[in-house]
Amino acid sequence: MKIKKATAVSRMTDEPKANVSAIIDFSIRASLHAEYIDTDFVHDIRGKIYVDSEDHRDEEGAGYIEASLVQFDEAMDHGISTDRLGDGIDGDIAEYWELLFDSDTGYWREEIQDKYEASGCDLLIIDCIEIRPKFRGTGVGPAAIERTIDIFGPVCGLVACKPWPLQFTPAVASDRRALKRLKAPCVGRDEAVDKLSAYWSRLGFWPLRGTGIYLLNMAQRGASASLEKCESLAGTSSGLSGRRVC
Repeated sequence: MKIKKATAVSRMTDEPKANVSAIIDFSIRASLHAEYIDTDFVHDIRGKIYVDSEDHRDEEGAGYIEASLVQFDEAMDHGISTDRLGDGIDGDIAEYWELLFDSDTGYWREEIQDKYEASGCDLLIIDCIEIRPKFRGTGVGPAAIERTIDIFGPVCGLVACKPWPLQFTPAVASDRRALKRLKAPCVGRDEAVDKLSAYWSRLGFWPLRGTGIYLLNMAQRGASASLEKCESLAGTSSGLSGRRVC
């Protein structure tokens, strides 16, 4: 028997700058199993970003954002064993699971809980965002990230990402067409990683030292903190291996 999956689409409007009207269409897939299994608690989210054309008669694709909503709390409530959470559910989530969670209890590691005081164990991961060259610098990218967190983050204790430039991922680095389309700045890997890390720091993400992972505490989101402090905590990220792309 085939299991059909449902796709929900949400259309939200945002205006990053006065002269740019942008929207993002979200799609998220959810299985309709009669009885829940472990993979039912990992949801892939994709948001297609559009801006109005100059004559406002059409919309033009500006990029996309990809994220994962991992419902660790719900999984445990439905009796999913801790050895199936994280590493067992999805290999891409394994690194976050290993570094953030206690494998025995299924809850945040003690040092994570002490530092971030996360209210729940669900995790939103920003996997990837790409903005077309002509729309960079318009504020569309940060607006898309903020809106994604607005919609899918409130049920989570933390939001996570691992800043890594797209041009240095194996899939893009070996693809001339992808590199041409991306039109990334002509800078070295270390400089690109440092700039991207500072970018996520300005959005309120704090680095988990030595891991390459950046975290945003939903309970403290929007709390006043100086940009200088965030950027100083970002530090140098040279040499990090990128499994997640932001």
